[in-house]
Amino acid sequence: MVRRASRSIEPVRVTAAADVVLEQLRRAIGLGRFAPGDKLPPERSLAQQLGVSRTTLRSALRVLAREGVVEILRGAYGGIVVRSRGAGGGEARQTREDMENTFAFRLANERAAARLAAARRTAADIRRLRAILETMDGLSGTATARNNPDNVPRFVAADAEFHLAIARAARHPLFEDAVERALARRYLPFGTVFVALHDDANHGHAEILAAIEAGAENRAERLMAAHVERNYRIARGLVRQ
Repeated sequence: MVRRASRSIEPVRVTAAADVVLEQLRRAIGLGRFAPGDKLPPERSLAQQLGVSRTTLRSALRVLAREGVVEILRGAYGGIVVRSRGAGGGEARQTREDMENTFAFRLANERAAARLAAARRTAADIRRLRAILETMDGLSGTATARNNPDNVPRFVAADAEFHLAIARAARHPLFEDAVERALARRYLPFGTVFVALHDDANHGHAEILAAIEAGAENRAERLMAAHVERNYRIARGLVRQ
């Protein structure tokens, strides 16, 4: 006799194209691929890159504009401009709970990704990580560099690429996607405009890279956990109540 499963299948939820575009744009901006003040590609070009109609793209852009993430400027010198962090209401409304959930997600996934990366990394992975670390050193290695406001979004983007490169070195697509999602959200809870880097913004990255290069799985995992937890403690003090 065949028994029927007690659980029913969940109904299919079809995601609107505009929502998918919205997520893609949020992720790119959150990862620092477009810095505050940058213009996104022209509407026609951006729609082609995303493979959607301009009507669909405009729907997503209107949401980002309402959230204060971008500003849509009209006229001959107009365009879609990324706003400074904290300039819009959307970021300021994020809560401490959002931040805690994001860091908990990062901790679970990035420590495991670092461990796998130590086991599976290639010479090309190490070269890529070294190159990113060199960029980060240049952006944060001196007081002058750290206090240059232009270096803040550049460092944020390089930092995201460093963590993503570790996830890619783990050779596990689910980790790569999870890490990217969390990194795209990591600054959203802050209602603060950053004009300088923390004195030790680059703390821990070189040690993590050394452990991965050495194939020291336990150490890589431990160092990554300490790094994410430390960033959480710093971030917690910056959240507006």
